[in-house]
Amino acid sequence: MNTVAAVAKSTEQKSAKAYKVSQQGHQQHCEQLDQLHTFKQEYETRLGVIGEQGMDARQLQDYRLFLNKLNQAIEKQSEEVQASEESLGETREQWLSESRHRSALDHLVDQRHKQHVQARDKAEQKESDEKTLTRMVTGVR
Repeated sequence: MNTVAAVAKSTEQKSAKAYKVSQQGHQQHCEQLDQLHTFKQEYETRLGVIGEQGMDARQLQDYRLFLNKLNQAIEKQSEEVQASEESLGETREQWLSESRHRSALDHLVDQRHKQHVQARDKAEQKESDEKTLTRMVTGVR
């Protein structure tokens, strides 16, 4: 039973590590999305300032093309964030499941250990009682 509990503990630790890696990956995807949004906002602000000063049609078209590519990158990164969030949820559930399993096995091991100790104590008490009874019957003290 102890071997099974040790394997469950190892499995739970692996699941916890996978969850942590998933958390880090999700955080990284979110940070990248935030950076893209910030860059887009800065770029739009810069475009507004340059637009007030006047620009030729070619330059305006280049800005709009770049802004379109930036929007596509934001959309793609948003999809990455959503996928990493789903993966995070799955790895969290796996870890929680493994944790509950390990906890149940630990509880079972503890119960078995307590039963073993109680049985040993009961046997020792019985042996002591029998020795005392034997001494009393034989008159030896």
